[in-house]
Amino acid sequence: MKKGVIHFVQYVLVKILFFGAAYPLQAQVSNPSSWESFVGSDENRLVSDTLRLQTFGDSEWDNWGYTLTVNSSLIQEKHTIKIPVGSGIIFSPFSLNNYTNVKIVSHIAGLKLEPGELLLFNVHRNNSDEVITGNTPEQGKDYMGYRYLTIGSNPSSFAITTNKKVNTQNGYYMTDSVFAYGDIPSYSLFSGIGNWNDTTLWSHLPPLRHRNALIKGNVTITTDTYCKDIAIHSGSLEINPGNLFILQNLDLYENKASLHSGGTILLSGRITFHKTFEEPGKWYFISFPFDVYPPGIDLHFEQKDATPNDGGNYFYVQSYNGDKRASSNQSAGNWEVVPIRPDNVPLFEKNKGYLIALDEKTTNRTLSFSSRPGDIPENFANIGVIAIPLNSDSSSGNQENHGWYLCGNPFPALLPLTQIEKNRALDGNIYVYDGNGYKTYSLNSNYALPPFAAFFVKASSPTELKISSNSTPTKAINIIPTNFPMSKSITEPHPDKQSTEIEPPNTEDFRFFIKDGQLHLQNIPEAGYIKVFNMMGHCMFQKRIRQGSLVVPFTNLSGMYILQIHSANYQKHYKVLLP
Repeated sequence: MKKGVIHFVQYVLVKILFFGAAYPLQAQVSNPSSWESFVGSDENRLVSDTLRLQTFGDSEWDNWGYTLTVNSSLIQEKHTIKIPVGSGIIFSPFSLNNYTNVKIVSHIAGLKLEPGELLLFNVHRNNSDEVITGNTPEQGKDYMGYRYLTIGSNPSSFAITTNKKVNTQNGYYMTDSVFAYGDIPSYSLFSGIGNWNDTTLWSHLPPLRHRNALIKGNVTITTDTYCKDIAIHSGSLEINPGNLFILQNLDLYENKASLHSGGTILLSGRITFHKTFEEPGKWYFISFPFDVYPPGIDLHFEQKDATPNDGGNYFYVQSYNGDKRASSNQSAGNWEVVPIRPDNVPLFEKNKGYLIALDEKTTNRTLSFSSRPGDIPENFANIGVIAIPLNSDSSSGNQENHGWYLCGNPFPALLPLTQIEKNRALDGNIYVYDGNGYKTYSLNSNYALPPFAAFFVKASSPTELKISSNSTPTKAINIIPTNFPMSKSITEPHPDKQSTEIEPPNTEDFRFFIKDGQLHLQNIPEAGYIKVFNMMGHCMFQKRIRQGSLVVPFTNLSGMYILQIHSANYQKHYKVLLP
């Protein structure tokens, strides 16, 4: 056993508990292809993080278990532990993995103490157990006012004990808070399939409090969780019903990133959507589940209207005027250039569709769109309503030109068409541009719109599209492709010119079986890829596949796995047993 004398430093508790530097989004983080190398580099800066906390009350952040010994007791109304001399409190040990420079801080006072009734800290650090003598009352006094006492050098266990003298006054010590904090990389990368608290799926433990998450997988929130900033690419975040998720900022890269919620979101900062346009000079459909004001547009770009210019890092926006089409009874010429808006007027209204194009002479093909700070409601990504305002009279003119409205997906996630509640004002379909014209999709079909997609509806009167609670689809669905560029010859939907919904990939004949350590895939509906996950959610194998049949050797895998088959229009999961 070693003995030492502890020195204390005054702390501001809140500062320690939630300390974290407000670093801007680093260049490496804004490039998802570099996330794997970034999190393991020195550029992933260390932040101070409270890994254990106990305030002996009803704080939702208390996560440090403890056991009272002998006569120690909890004074509930004061959120304080009373430790009579001769008694103590033992805290649960914890792992130091990924943490450095760990310290334990306790807030302690004492009353009616005799000389020799010592305050002792039992700790384990540097591979040995130690007993450290804490502060005692000054000479001539039998009390000790509240003070913060700190133990450094990476302790991993902690207990408070006290001595009792024969001539005792039955004095006691008191503590109202104990916490442990240390340094850990600010960013942690998630990969695979699983819940947020699964430490095996993160590069540097689940990021909580003032730490940040990079997500390249499918992660589920199963308990109330608080994180700083999150960036998602080729993955999803799902909040289970009844759970609370608190964060500052969310970045979504392309429409391969999604957010589902059955619970509550408290997002104090912004949501930013990053989109790369494949062909500058071409029009693309786009929408947002939040209002985007001019200050929320990428500062590297400037909006231009129909006024001729010499080209550059410019973008252009058009909206669809369905009322004009109805009143003029013309199915052409109803696209209108969106003028340059003042900063307090949305350039893109939430749940409304638009056309957007980058200038042909642009030097950057990626454009970012952000919400205003504090604009995201608590039911975001959970409840969706799309207003369909029609101002024209349906009784006059050609009915084929009445009621057209360009909507947007109200969720930053896949929207199965069956989740759009039945509405008598609609004709039962949506209309989506497919690169040549418009395809018709029934609301009863097994299709889904990707996030940030725009689509036409045809309504007989003003109405609202109500979307049932947004939960992750449990059945295989066909994703509607929406990222087709439109040339300068801009078209409009027309009932007589629409083709019916795309025939889904023929999945009825698709089958697979395992023989001699090989996975046999037959009648693959279309090109895509397969992934094999173990039951912990780790991706163990990935391979591109073509339409037709394929044999894949699995010589190094055995046991129960999840087989994922994914393509542009088809996705499904199967449980498989590999011998």
